[in-house]
This record gives sequence, C-alpha cells and structure tokens, in this order.
Amino acid sequence: MMDNNSKTPVSPQNNEEPTDESNKIDTSQFKEMTLDELANVLSLTIKHDHNNKLVVFLAMLSAYTDSSQINISLNAPSSTGKSFLAIEIAKLFPAEDKVERSGSSPTAFFYETGVLIKELNARLVSLERKILIFYEQPNPQLQEKLRALMSHDSRELYYSFTNRVKGTNRVDKVILRGFASTIFCSAGLRLDEQETTRAILLSPEATDEKILAGIHSQARRSANTEEYKAWLESQPKRTALKDRIIAIRDEHVDEIIVPDPDGVEKRFREMFPVVKPRHMRDINHLIQLIKAIALLNVWHRTQPDGTILAKQSDIDQAFDIWKVFSDSQELNLPPMVMEFYADIIVPAYITKFQSSIDQIQMAMQHEEIGLTQQELNSYHIEVKEKPMNGEQVRKQVLPQLESSGVITQEKPKEGSDRRSRHIFPKWFPEGNDPKKPNNIGSGGGSDMPGVSAEEWERIKELFF
Repeated sequence: MMDNNSKTPVSPQNNEEPTDESNKIDTSQFKEMTLDELANVLSLTIKHDHNNKLVVFLAMLSAYTDSSQINISLNAPSSTGKSFLAIEIAKLFPAEDKVERSGSSPTAFFYETGVLIKELNARLVSLERKILIFYEQPNPQLQEKLRALMSHDSRELYYSFTNRVKGTNRVDKVILRGFASTIFCSAGLRLDEQETTRAILLSPEATDEKILAGIHSQARRSANTEEYKAWLESQPKRTALKDRIIAIRDEHVDEIIVPDPDGVEKRFREMFPVVKPRHMRDINHLIQLIKAIALLNVWHRTQPDGTILAKQSDIDQAFDIWKVFSDSQELNLPPMVMEFYADIIVPAYITKFQSSIDQIQMAMQHEEIGLTQQELNSYHIEVKEKPMNGEQVRKQVLPQLESSGVITQEKPKEGSDRRSRHIFPKWFPEGNDPKKPNNIGSGGGSDMPGVSAEEWERIKELFF
C-alpha cells in the first residue's frame, strides 16, 4: 500500500482504519468551549496550575493537526507535579494516539517503536498525529536525534545506526515519519539552548495553596482508589471532554488558518522590541497555540467552504497565555528558575544593599562586592522558612542564569574572603537598580528591608 503523501511503502498498522459510521460521535452536542471551562474540567484532578495545564492539554490536542504540533518542556525539582500534570492530562486521550516512555536510549526507541519495511531494508517509525511523552528526561543522545522532529525539518527523517552482529558491523536504517506533539518532563533545570528554543518552557506551581490542595486530593485518591476512580469517571464534563477529543481527532484536520498575520506579528513585536534569533521560533509557538485553541472548537470555526479559521478570541487567549511565560521564554529559562531569580536573588541583593553601611554600598555600586551564596541561603530561610537546596542552586540554577546573561559570578574585588564567587544580578527594572542613587524607596512593610510592599509589587508588575 502507498501513502498519499510519499512514495515510501507503509506498514498496514500505520494506515487509518475506516471509520464506522455507527460509532461516530454526534458533534452537534459540542457547544463552544472557553479555556476557563476547559480548566474547570482539568481541575477535577489537577489543582491550581491554571495556565500550565491549559498549555499541556493544548499541546497534546495539537497532535491532531497536520503540522502544527506543540512541544513542551516541563522542568522542575522532584515532587512538584510535573509528571503528574502530564500523566493526568494524557489519561484523557486515546491510548492508541500516545507513545509514552519513562526513558529510552536512541536505539531502543527507534527499534521498539518502528516496523521493519523489507522493500526499503529500513525500519519505519510513524509518529503521524501522535503524542510523544517522556515522563523522565530521556537519554541526551535521543533528545539530540529528536531535535529535527521537534523543529519540523522534514516529514521524513532518515537515521543510520551501526550495530555489531556476529562480529561484523551492520548499518541499520531508520525512517522517522510524521510530526508529533512532544512532552518532556525533567527534574533538571539546566537546559541546552537547542531544546529551549524548540519548546514552550513550563514549571508547575509550588505554592502553599497548591500543595495543600494536592494533599487533600491525594488523601482522597489513596484512601479508596476504586471509589475515587468511579467518582472521576462519573463526572459528565470529563466524559464529554474525552468524547470531544475523539471527535476532534476524527475530523482529520490538516490546516487551521490564522487571520491577519500582520496584526499577530505587530502584537508580538510590541512585546519584544529588541529582536533575537529565537523569536523566529517563538512566533511559531504562539501561532501553534492559536491554532490549538481554535481546534478545541473546530466545528464552530469551520467556514462554508470547509476551511477552518481561527477567531479573534482564539488569538487574544493565546496572547494572554503567552504573556505569562514570555519572560522565561525570552531568556531560555524554566519558569521556576526565573521565579527563583525574581523572588529570591533580586530581593536578597537589594536587602543586602539597603542594610549595609556606606562603605559596602559603595563597593556594591562599583560591583566590587556582590551577594554570597550564604547570604542567599539566609534570605531564603527568612522568606521561605526553610534552607534552599544549595547543590541544585549551585549546579543548575546559577549556571542557567549566568548563561542567559541575567547574572554574573565573580570573585569579589573587596572584602576579607575573596576565594568564593559572588553573585552579581545584571537584570533590574528600569529605575530600580539599587546600585544607582535615588532608586528603590526607603519605606518598610515588605519582605525586603528598605523596600515597601507597594514598591516591590510595582517592581514585579513592571518587570517580572
């Protein structure tokens, strides 16, 4: 048999089965669904993480397009819920549409997933309209080999592997066909730039409210698993969402048109006046997000001529979501790393400056003295009431911030201890760099001595 889009023979198991008309879902039941309504359904199992769960869901849904699939990288320390987020959303999607792995080497992934095609003497791996999920960070070599898939370089990618068989080297060919939405979960916070530009970077929330809600949900789930499952599957909105997903898949959508691309570009450029090479990929991520939102209501976006056209509301919602992650995307940083910089490093540095004697302030103004990791930990204990993970901060967080240009780490030019490197923040809101005179007010009432609560909220609103 031949695929319509290629001369390469395909395995029968990769062909679409004829749809049984009697089993078709009645799409007239699906009213237009807002993202808030979608979030309410997802909240049955995922507490808080409003924007994260929406983006992960939309990424998985984007698999049901021809070539507008979204890539996600979920990065956060252990026990923050990154895998849980992906697992719970994946449960809504049909099993046959998912390729789920906890980890894999490059050879194992291609051999396990592929089908041998004798005519080509090659192994075919079909990821056409699939959801590829790694619940733990895969082998770095596998991530490298999947970069071309994530950037949609070609619908068919060719690989060669050398295997030793009976004492001789043999070259095996692998063809990777189609595009998939990809979800990578990792406890590592230090990322390769080639991965960060190809994916939307997410980090689950770690607020007290989310943790308390998670404890309540887990207690109920663990106390009586069967009862919890029965309750969950009895929820009509969840059942309707699962039916909606299958009905969207069965529409076999190829293309979704985004109207007024010039208007989208203008709004995007207003967010980022200084252009960077990565913006060429970021604008594509944004448009893919618009298309996924439109796909959620595909029956209400289909025109009389059969084309599918995104509405202005789809564009507006996509921009609202993008603004939440724009700073971390801009700097190639997982949101959790960005939050650590905004909530711990910057205020700790300002606190040291405000509470120091004139001599130390002068040295800080000339960047002769910065912030020590001991001082950073002391501030973390004061604010969070627990010590920070020093090894993780030293090996993952600070190098990631330094590579993004947000901080530098250098040995101090002044002071008694010049052996350990100090942290020098380089990114401050305009008019709020403490090293410059007459910036940062002297009021009280916030977690930062010398900075009022109102001023710090204004700083975060303007900058973070």
